[in-house]
Amino acid sequence: MHTFDGAYHLVANGEFYGYEAIRAELLRRGRRLQSAADSEIALHLYAEQGHEALHRLRGEFAFVIWDQRRGELFAARDRFGIKPLYYARHNGRIIFASEVKALLALGVPARWDSESLAAHLLVCHAADRTLFEGIFQVPPGCWLRTDGTSVRVEPYWDLDFPTAAQLSDAGDRRAHLARVRDAVVDSVEVRLRADVPVAAHLSGGLDSGTIVGVAAARSHPATFTVRFDEEPFDEGAVAQLVAKHAGVANTEIAFQRAEFARHIRHTIDCGQMLQENSHGIARLLQSRAIRESGYKVVLAGEGGDEVFAGYPQSLRDLALSLSPQARERADAAYARLLATDAAPDHLRRMLSRLGFIPSWIVDRHLAVAAQLGPLLRPEFAQQIARSDPCGGLLDSAESQLTARTPYHQSTYLFYKTWLCNYLLAAERLDMAHAVEVRLPYLDHNLIETVKTTPLQWYVGEGSKPLLRDAMREFHAPGVSYAEKRPFFAPPAVVDEAALATMREILLDGTLDYLPFFDPGAVRALVDRVAASPPQRRAGYERILQLLTGVVLLTHTLGVVA
Repeated sequence: MHTFDGAYHLVANGEFYGYEAIRAELLRRGRRLQSAADSEIALHLYAEQGHEALHRLRGEFAFVIWDQRRGELFAARDRFGIKPLYYARHNGRIIFASEVKALLALGVPARWDSESLAAHLLVCHAADRTLFEGIFQVPPGCWLRTDGTSVRVEPYWDLDFPTAAQLSDAGDRRAHLARVRDAVVDSVEVRLRADVPVAAHLSGGLDSGTIVGVAAARSHPATFTVRFDEEPFDEGAVAQLVAKHAGVANTEIAFQRAEFARHIRHTIDCGQMLQENSHGIARLLQSRAIRESGYKVVLAGEGGDEVFAGYPQSLRDLALSLSPQARERADAAYARLLATDAAPDHLRRMLSRLGFIPSWIVDRHLAVAAQLGPLLRPEFAQQIARSDPCGGLLDSAESQLTARTPYHQSTYLFYKTWLCNYLLAAERLDMAHAVEVRLPYLDHNLIETVKTTPLQWYVGEGSKPLLRDAMREFHAPGVSYAEKRPFFAPPAVVDEAALATMREILLDGTLDYLPFFDPGAVRALVDRVAASPPQRRAGYERILQLLTGVVLLTHTLGVVA
């Protein structure tokens, strides 16, 4: 899009909510808009206000604006990193794209960034980095300005969690629940406005059930549920009850472990990211079914667990914040950890900086880093030992972390790393089928309301009592929403065909010329897993999926070490 005088030019991806009122304001001020599209408001607000215009924008977006008069390019990304925005320097230019593959197609070299890979295996790579050398991201909530030579990146928004002292007064819970209810309803309603029909993801969980309940009170969105072939993972029965109560047509997408063998290569190619479970394949197939049913826009529940403390790890960090006894037990455990030579340096540094270790980072160490240790080549093992994946973030975000509770410190680090760099990378899988996913829980107006919640109100009977109690009128009566667990597919390693596919990929010789993993150790692991009874293989799922992803990314993107 272009301004009438040719001074500004915009390319945008995503959606701006509430644009109608802003568009009317611009017209009253004499701006000459040339369309009724939501994206054009970003162009004219920038022409008037520069980067301050970002404070008026609400939604999931990434955009660039060429300022013809100044010879500058301005780029910005939404507050949570829902929409991607990559860039790289190449042949004297700075190139921007929504996919890594687009940069590679323009000639940017595809090289592994061993430092980022090491950080990712320990915790997660930084929000401004990728797994690929020389390819960067505009971080969530930031803008970038460049004249083609120098690059300046600045934040325009941050979470700004209240300090522990500001949370001391419990206040009126009923009034707070009403504010939360209104904020959730508003966030869903603005995302229902579209020039095409809007559908919704539906699982057996509270997050998607709430969104469907609110949406059904305004319209009758079609819903789509992934059905897994193992009982503990399948929430289809509850989803059916929710759909029936809401009066919506629900489509079920059957997913079996054998899908791994058929779709893992395509999933890695579309997502351009490592996978740690077959949930990425399930998401890709779900988006395909949505598009084949004629829908281009869908609401989803990502962010509900981050906003409303839905993860088990969140509850442990809440306990550290609320219970002196829990903190004493944690301190004793930290002392035991520090007394051993095996304690990783990055955990020691985090403990010295924060006084605790976020529970999700402890889990990451136990489930991934500790298990990968015996598989590493010596030089890469040394690089991992030197890595401090959160060091830069702890430095730059000191004002955001100081005087906050352990719960809010942990949540802040999660938003700035794992949420934007892994969980929200599902956007690439959705866009592979040209499906735009809108996320009502990741709305800065909603965050502003919820973040003032006294910590004790996050804890209660069942998962996410704050969300459950605030939105009760929209829930199907008598439905017991599933307790929180991540959107994980059943472990693929249990399936013989899937394991055979992993073996074929991992033992094809690629690891021989990559400097990360010892091929002999990986072969021994694969043999050991194959020789184990299926019911004992699940503990190897994340490791084998990660290793498989490294090999497939090397192939599909042509990455070299």
